[in-house]
Amino acid sequence: MSGEFHAVASVADVKPDSVVQVRAGNATIALFNLGGEFYAIDGICSHGAAQLADGYIEGELIECPQHAGSFDIKTGKAVGIPCVVDLKSYPVKVEDGRILIELDSTA
Repeated sequence: MSGEFHAVASVADVKPDSVVQVRAGNATIALFNLGGEFYAIDGICSHGAAQLADGYIEGELIECPQHAGSFDIKTGKAVGIPCVVDLKSYPVKVEDGRILIELDSTA
């Protein structure tokens, strides 16, 4: 089921190889720029409730700042202990210099 796209930032707001925290609807989202491609996953770690925007990017992984678990930035998959619960990933598109994230009706 498709949702609605929400403008959350401008392209200039998310520097290459960085992450920012944004809000869309009721969701807290970590928005990444990996080499000019944008990705969005839940912004709160599923293990310790830390903000992933405060974490560390290593390649295509984000390491949680609280307990050093990690997630795949492109998919939200938990890939490093103690994180074992995957995060939701969100479709992203860029229009006229704005970054938009698609939310389903539950977000």
